[in-house]
Amino acid sequence: MTGLELDNISVWLNGQQILYDVSMSIKKGECVALLGPSGCGKTTTLRTIAGFIHPQSGDVRVAGKSCIGLAPNKRNMGLVFQDYALFPHMTVAQNVAYGLRMRKQTGPESDKLVKQFLEMVQLDHVGDRLPENLSGGQKQRVALARALVIKPDILLLDEPLGALDRKLRDQMQVELKQLQKQLGVTTIIVTHDQEEALSLADRVAVMFSGAIWEIGSPQALYDMPRHRDVMDFLGGSNLFNCCVTDVDDENATLSGPGGFQTVLKRGDLTLNEDVLVGIRPEHLSISIPNEADADKAPTLRGLVHETVYKGTLMEILIKTHDDHMFRASVSPRSISQAQITSGNPISLVLEKDYIRVFKS
Repeated sequence: MTGLELDNISVWLNGQQILYDVSMSIKKGECVALLGPSGCGKTTTLRTIAGFIHPQSGDVRVAGKSCIGLAPNKRNMGLVFQDYALFPHMTVAQNVAYGLRMRKQTGPESDKLVKQFLEMVQLDHVGDRLPENLSGGQKQRVALARALVIKPDILLLDEPLGALDRKLRDQMQVELKQLQKQLGVTTIIVTHDQEEALSLADRVAVMFSGAIWEIGSPQALYDMPRHRDVMDFLGGSNLFNCCVTDVDDENATLSGPGGFQTVLKRGDLTLNEDVLVGIRPEHLSISIPNEADADKAPTLRGLVHETVYKGTLMEILIKTHDDHMFRASVSPRSISQAQITSGNPISLVLEKDYIRVFKS
């Protein structure tokens, strides 16, 4: 069953077009993240769903029914903002009960729901406190309970964890995902944090310039993006130019910097065509020159330019003889065993299954 549909939504604000024919279908109970750089239109999309912005064309449907023309408070949607937007003069319990009160739900049944959702977010012991006496994580939980207590058809989260520190954000990601699955509420989350999108969402919609460029599961988008800009934005990547130097009926040979050469399925590649090749840093491994078997895997050769220790990973920057820079992410133990130091020659072995080819 479909929970939410966006059908060719276009939005103009102050004489400028912000959204271009945005379409998306979200299943009931699914969590979808809108991910993209600042100004790409993700928050405008969220506000259009909520009813704060009226599209010039297109439709927003919840459970098959159009919401166009309905005021925000008539759409039965819960919202959580980055700044929490809690009422400072109300206690935690009063904040959570606010949406119920606006719907004329008061009395013992309302008190029971407030208690239930405060327990759900593990805050039943702070119901009589004011927001100023809470930590950032507790405020976020109160905002979440307030959005969920009305039992919304759609939960809208606008950078919900952006104000939290790294450790608390990681903890809240786990709690939020568990809570969303437990309640089965259809959820849209807006974020510019790639890790947050990948860890929370069932699917991720990557936006650029007011349009959805690609949507899919986190793993599919990360490992097999169809667009070079999606690969470049979503995580680290090595992107480099290659030329198709040989073709037959089934295969094509690609040649590029640092002695790179590989044979891939031809597809629609043509002889002497220039293409862009991409691979993630974690899909490169290192070996001392002459130890890598070029017949088994494509390789790049160069000199170690820099090593950067990042705890569980070590990043190696390699500069090829033709001045291309590549980045590999490997375990620090492999660095120690190989005795990699700046200026030393090195070979990178590329995992063939993770090589992506983009048309120029």
